[in-house]
Amino acid sequence: MHPFLNIFGFQLPTYGLMMALALISAISFSYFRTKKAGLDPDKLLNVAIFAIGIGMAGAYLFYIFVTYSPREIFASIADGSFRVFKDGGLVFYGGFIVGALTAYIACRVQKLKFSEYAAVVIPSIPLAHALGRVGCFFAGCCYGRVMQSAISVVYTNPIGGAPVGVPVFPIQLVEAFLNIVIFVILLIYTHKRLRSGTGFFLYLAMYAVVRFSLEYFRADEVRGIFLGLSTSQWISIAMLIFGVLGFIILRRKEKAAASA
Repeated sequence: MHPFLNIFGFQLPTYGLMMALALISAISFSYFRTKKAGLDPDKLLNVAIFAIGIGMAGAYLFYIFVTYSPREIFASIADGSFRVFKDGGLVFYGGFIVGALTAYIACRVQKLKFSEYAAVVIPSIPLAHALGRVGCFFAGCCYGRVMQSAISVVYTNPIGGAPVGVPVFPIQLVEAFLNIVIFVILLIYTHKRLRSGTGFFLYLAMYAVVRFSLEYFRADEVRGIFLGLSTSQWISIAMLIFGVLGFIILRRKEKAAASA
C-alpha cells in the first residue's frame, strides 16, 4: 500500500490527505444542499465547526477508552507519562455520537431545527466516511482478518498495525463501497424530503446493519469483545433500535401533520 505520497518532494500521509478530502467534501456538499433546502448555510457552518471539532476529540477519546483499561489510563496519568494519550487513533462511532450531540446542542443554542439541518447534512456523512476508509486502507489501520480470497491484499509497509506479508481481507474498501451505497440511497430518499428528519434515522439503521456485519471480518479485536460481540457491534445494536424507532415515530408525525 501507500501510507505516504510524494508530492513535489514532500512526503504526505495518505490517511491525512483522505481525511482532509473527506471533510472538504462533506462540508461543500452539505453547504450546497442547505441552500437548496432554503436553510441558512452560514448557520450550518457554525454548527459544523463545533460538531467536527468536538466530534474529532470524541473519536480520539473513544479510541483511548476502548483500547486501554481504566487502570492503564489512570496509571499513565499518575506517572506523568500520559503514554496512552500519545497513541493516536480515531473511532468513528465516538466521533459520530459526540459530533451529533454537539450539533444538536449548537442548533438549540442558535434556535435552529435540528431535524431540518440533519436532513440536509446526513448524506454527506457516509460520503466522508467512505473517503476516510480509503485512507485507512492505505495506512493499514482498521484492517481485516488474515484471509486468502480473490480480493485479499498484502501489506509491506503499513503504519496502522496491519500484519505484514500475509493476505488480509480489505475490509476498509468494502466498508467504503457500502458507505457509498448508503450515500446513494440517502440521496434518492431525501430528494423530495430535503427537510425531513427521517433521513437521519434511516442512516442510523442502515449503517448499524453494515457495521455489525463487517465487524466479523475485522481483525483489530483490541477494542474489546463482550459476550462474543465487539464494542462496535453493541453500539450498532443500540443504534439500529434507535434508528428504527426514530424513523417510525417521526414518519408517523410527518404523515399526521400532512393530513391535518
